[in-house]
Amino acid sequence: MIRRRSLAAIAAIATLVLLAGAGTATASWNATAALTASASSTTIATAFGQSGQLNTTYRYSGSTSTAATGALTITNSGGAPLAYSLVNQTSGSASLAQKTALVLWTGTCGATIPSSGTVSTTLADRAPALPAAAQSVAPGSSVTVCVATRIDGPDATSTNATLQGQTVTAAFSVTGAVGTSWTTTATTAAITQSVYRIEAPTAVSCANGNRSVVIGWNAPANRAGASVTYRVFDTGNTAATLAGVTSANDTASVSLDSTSFGRNGTYTLGVEAKDSVSGTTASTTSTIAVQRVTRYFLLFPYASLECA
Repeated sequence: MIRRRSLAAIAAIATLVLLAGAGTATASWNATAALTASASSTTIATAFGQSGQLNTTYRYSGSTSTAATGALTITNSGGAPLAYSLVNQTSGSASLAQKTALVLWTGTCGATIPSSGTVSTTLADRAPALPAAAQSVAPGSSVTVCVATRIDGPDATSTNATLQGQTVTAAFSVTGAVGTSWTTTATTAAITQSVYRIEAPTAVSCANGNRSVVIGWNAPANRAGASVTYRVFDTGNTAATLAGVTSANDTASVSLDSTSFGRNGTYTLGVEAKDSVSGTTASTTSTIAVQRVTRYFLLFPYASLECA
């Protein structure tokens, strides 16, 4: 009798231990199976689209430009819910990327940036945070992330004249993940943003006058109808302006005489354009040669400026 009771007690304890061990193993196996099933028994896929006017050239005065706007559409095209993160790959001007504000939000996309509920960073940020509503997307669903960019700075390092001619290219991509082992990535077409810089005048010409010359040229092709301030200078002394004119016409000219130069010789003149809207200056100058010579009239000498 005593032996039967002892065996029963031992059996009960063994069953309890076995059940406790079996319960832990079952919970662990079920969790693993659920994660594996969600990733392996369905398609893990995503799509990423881009729209709007994010490819742009900023032309502005002061240190803040108008905004370029667009949208990024994230689509979970697979069968499992995905947690999303955003990556930004940039190339080109690091200064421009740092001075370009990047604002993300969900809701109504347009030229007006909401006063709250946005993610604000710069185009130099390699991993901008997504708005909360875009961080997780159900299977077969999409979310649109509104995007705005603009040059934004409190000082002269952000002016058009400082950043003129600089260009940055950015490519956004998203990664959708199930846990840490199952991921899918999609990338949009790259966007290119630049800061306006006026081009150089073209077709510089020289015409002889009465002891003087007329220097003429065509306006920069990208002036977009705005007035341009020109200066004519001696390339041997670029700081000295010989003559200047402001014009909104397709062509412009100035007249020079021998008093512009202190001695006889051949001089190479440059024509430089400055944009009256944003203060940018052409990166190159077109040139023309003139010569100051001494002529005689009835044995009386006089100085003359002529086309070389």
